[in-house]
Amino acid sequence: MAPKLNSDIIVDVIEATIRVLVDTGLTRDEALQVMLSQVAAQVSPDVMKIATKLNEKYHHDFDQAKWHADNRKQDTPVGSAEFAFGPL
Repeated sequence: MAPKLNSDIIVDVIEATIRVLVDTGLTRDEALQVMLSQVAAQVSPDVMKIATKLNEKYHHDFDQAKWHADNRKQDTPVGSAEFAFGPL
């Protein structure tokens, strides 16, 4: 059985995906909207209800985060200079 992914790895994968989409010319918000539209279409309504609750609880922290811009070519984790997202 494969090891369970921890939340830090999941956050890093999502941030990496956003960066790839931004490199195609999308803004960060547009990249997030593209990802969200795919997730929203594929998950159950019950999962979307949970997602809405998480959005209401944590959006402010994500919105205020200042993402490291110089980690793109390094082997260091992606993250925010001010907020820790791992516990989410």
